[in-house]
Amino acid sequence: AAAAAAVPRVSVPDFALCTPRRAAASMLPSPPLTPFVHSPEEEIAYGPACWLWDYLRRSGASGYFLALSGGADSSSTAGIVGCMCQALLQAVTTGGAPGSPPLDCPTGPDARVLADLRRVCRAEPTWLPSSAAEIAKLVLTTCYMGTANSSAETRDRAGALASQVGCYHVASVIDPMVQGTLQVFSALAPREPRFASQGGSRSEDVALQNIQARLRMVYGYLLAQLVPWCRGREGFLLVLGSANVDEALRGYMTKYDCSAADVNPIGGVSKTDLKRFLHWGADHLGYPA
Repeated sequence: AAAAAAVPRVSVPDFALCTPRRAAASMLPSPPLTPFVHSPEEEIAYGPACWLWDYLRRSGASGYFLALSGGADSSSTAGIVGCMCQALLQAVTTGGAPGSPPLDCPTGPDARVLADLRRVCRAEPTWLPSSAAEIAKLVLTTCYMGTANSSAETRDRAGALASQVGCYHVASVIDPMVQGTLQVFSALAPREPRFASQGGSRSEDVALQNIQARLRMVYGYLLAQLVPWCRGREGFLLVLGSANVDEALRGYMTKYDCSAADVNPIGGVSKTDLKRFLHWGADHLGYPA
């Protein structure tokens, strides 16, 4: 350091980083501003929604895929993506951001967002969405992966929410995948595992439950890769996770199930806050399911 060349000094006359006292005394103070603070439910909706869009437009993917079970966690994830679509519609039509004070919102459509949206959706250069559901149909695919142990209530709830969001939704039965896995296992095992309700042990019961959860992950990535191809579209989908922070902190999740994903927008949100968000979303996002 001692041998380094000296840094040249430049003298600038009549320059100051602050206003002289005499001049400052004659200046009027700026009017006070009331701070704008989002509620926790708004933060869950708007923050991850903006982040999901920024991630999607930079990734080169053509949308998101979500295994929609009809439960609170996956429904919250779907609601956040629906909020993203509503924000995109507002940005490309009237401008601004959802939930922001009117004074902070620019006026007029955002040309950059519209260009990115057309690129992500592989749409025509003149395409302009007319509703958030139209955007969701292109950027979000959901699938209900049912088994013989699934209820009609969760299947109907998943379908109702998908309809309200407007996404592309399919329902599939994964029992053949489960049976195929068990058949491979039977070649090595002396007996067939059973659920606890059928007289099986806890180890058998947990193993059978985990088979279903992990096969959903494998099937989800297959759909994420091939659903655009099935629909005659280009690109691939990013897989969305739906594991809340309580599961990670307490360890009561199945490894490599819904926790194994490309992006998990609710990974830092507790179950309690997600339940409040769902009630908020029913009133403010238009998703009563």
